[in-house]
Amino acid sequence: MSFDFSIPALLQFIAFVVVGYFAGALLSVNRRGAELDGFSWPERLLMIVPGFVCFAVVLMLGNIVTLGLVFGVPGIVPLAAVAVVLFGWRYERGIPGIPWLWVGVAAAVLCLIYLLPVLLHGSGVRTGDPPWHLGWTQQLLHGLPVPLGPAPEIARNSYPWGLHAVLASMTRLVPGSDPLTGYEALHVVTLLSIPLAGACLARRLDLRAGWLGAAATGLIGGFGWLESGSASFIASPSEYRYGADLVVASPNSVYELFPPALPRELGLVLLGAAACACVFAVARADRRLAIAAGVIAGLAGLVSLPIFVSAVVWLTVAALTARKGSRRMLGLAMLGSAVLVMLPWAGKVLVNLVRFGGFLNTSPTLGVEWPLPTALWSWGLLLFLAALGVALAARARPHGSGPMFAFLAGSVTLLTFAIARGAYDWGVWGNATLFHQGRIWPPIHLLGGAFAGFGLTALYFWLRARERLVATAAVVAVLGFGAISPVIAARGIGDILERHDEGFVYGLPDYEPGAFLRRAAAHLGPDDVVQVVTVGPTAGDDIPDARRLAFALFEFSGVRLAQYDDPRLDGNDLRIRYADLAREYDERIAGGGFEADFFVVPRSDVEGEVLEAGTFGGQQWMLVRR
Repeated sequence: MSFDFSIPALLQFIAFVVVGYFAGALLSVNRRGAELDGFSWPERLLMIVPGFVCFAVVLMLGNIVTLGLVFGVPGIVPLAAVAVVLFGWRYERGIPGIPWLWVGVAAAVLCLIYLLPVLLHGSGVRTGDPPWHLGWTQQLLHGLPVPLGPAPEIARNSYPWGLHAVLASMTRLVPGSDPLTGYEALHVVTLLSIPLAGACLARRLDLRAGWLGAAATGLIGGFGWLESGSASFIASPSEYRYGADLVVASPNSVYELFPPALPRELGLVLLGAAACACVFAVARADRRLAIAAGVIAGLAGLVSLPIFVSAVVWLTVAALTARKGSRRMLGLAMLGSAVLVMLPWAGKVLVNLVRFGGFLNTSPTLGVEWPLPTALWSWGLLLFLAALGVALAARARPHGSGPMFAFLAGSVTLLTFAIARGAYDWGVWGNATLFHQGRIWPPIHLLGGAFAGFGLTALYFWLRARERLVATAAVVAVLGFGAISPVIAARGIGDILERHDEGFVYGLPDYEPGAFLRRAAAHLGPDDVVQVVTVGPTAGDDIPDARRLAFALFEFSGVRLAQYDDPRLDGNDLRIRYADLAREYDERIAGGGFEADFFVVPRSDVEGEVLEAGTFGGQQWMLVRR
């Protein structure tokens, strides 16, 4: 990663932490310090993530009300951040008792494995979903109240806008940065926060289990290294070679700590924070804590709808473990506040669902769903440690185990439904991806890390009572053995990044500041329509990379596309989710497409003002105003 690229990403990460810390103090379940037994510095640090997401969501609501003013005008977000910091200072001026040395060592280990390949070899952002999120975020930054998408005139976006609000907020907080650097910063946030979420959940079983809960969540891979023999990371699950290990979208979610950061990863952190608040609420039968859990669950839903499904199940089953007189009160408080937070987005989607003929399934193909034995075997040592933790917790029934077992039962139920959906090919009303196994495994893995941390902690103290050195050596050996696959995967993904393979293209010169793409995008916005000419001077002479350039212009400016061809789809190439609008889009394209304000052409025989000229994909291009 270049110096010019890494500095804005670092500043965005710092802004996220500072604003999230003080916003989290306002959202926190523990405003009066020692009021909650077990709420200490790990939980307070975890609250940084829901704190910043809540800050961004409030700004997004303001952006909707002001018709795009909040994100469209550069100075408003920094002023809001200053207000949050000053107001939050009244509640939380510092986090006492943090063992900074050990925190630094833990963060360094995670960064050496999961972040170093990006720092050495270039951008960790990948094609797939991130290009859509980049374009949607640019539309917010250009003054749209909500992100609509790349289709002109008839676009209606049904994707939750929480991630786009987060990226827009991070971009506005650091002048000169953009959503692409925000993605890099968000990777660091999720890399450090997912193990922290595992630590906080492990602490609900034993306050001593936090460190090993974090280690189990963030370090233990499978046994694929026994077969690989060298650096290996498989970026396409359909090309797996070691079962479900050393592969992206593995049931072992330790590989999700590699770039890029997706909405699922950020939502997973929020799910962990909501679960912790839920455990406190159930233990104390406290309505205020239940509302906090529901609010954080709602924030998770605004980032990732599949994670919201898990959150609703978790909160519902956990409420059933409360004392009889408080179950209904806690359940209504948690679920009611979660739905209320989701309503500004979900209400509009439901209205559009009725107006425009329902949803279409716009995913070309569903991802790989592994046989259950293969999926569990990819956990490696984590499977045995998690089983140990579950057995010990079932026997000892530590404080907080009731909701934790409820979370586990809820996720197992969801996984069972996901397996049945895949076996019987249920469409689930055009939303099969909501119940795809790949959406269910991350929450289960987070719980597995927490129970494994509890089991490993119990093993450590059992050995320590006999021989301290043996206890330490045993834990280090277990974690070292488990980390072999992630280390091998880090070397493998480093090779991929260096070659810019598998969609990791954002480190190429075509995407650098000052390249033709960036200069052309600076002239465009979501109120414009651009057409990239896809045929050369000779009829039928297709131009390589024209489709990639067209969508890249949307990614970096939010512009609308007059024409676009996705070879994986037969019609509805811009993946409009509503049936009537998708049909209207196809009819417009068949009738000649949409009228363009700008053309991007590989030749100079088009009438209009030439605004920029340069290369993309080795081809000469010019941006021409109609």
